[in-house]
Amino acid sequence: MLRSEPARGPLPLHHLNGKTQMGCVRCGNVTQTRVVATVDGDWTNLVDRGCYEAWSRELGWAAEPSS
Repeated sequence: MLRSEPARGPLPLHHLNGKTQMGCVRCGNVTQTRVVATVDGDWTNLVDRGCYEAWSRELGWAAEPSS
């Protein structure tokens, strides 16, 4: 892992060193990505970037983290 951003609600966002295949627990899509969110820090419950953004907005969690 390269770095993590502060969590929005229970979703910390992680930037990885390389692409990894993951299945999103929210939408079910399987993709290759370098950016994933974990639900409550659990690496068996991954959320893709699109669902991370949508879920964060939907539930009114913390503002955009700084880049």
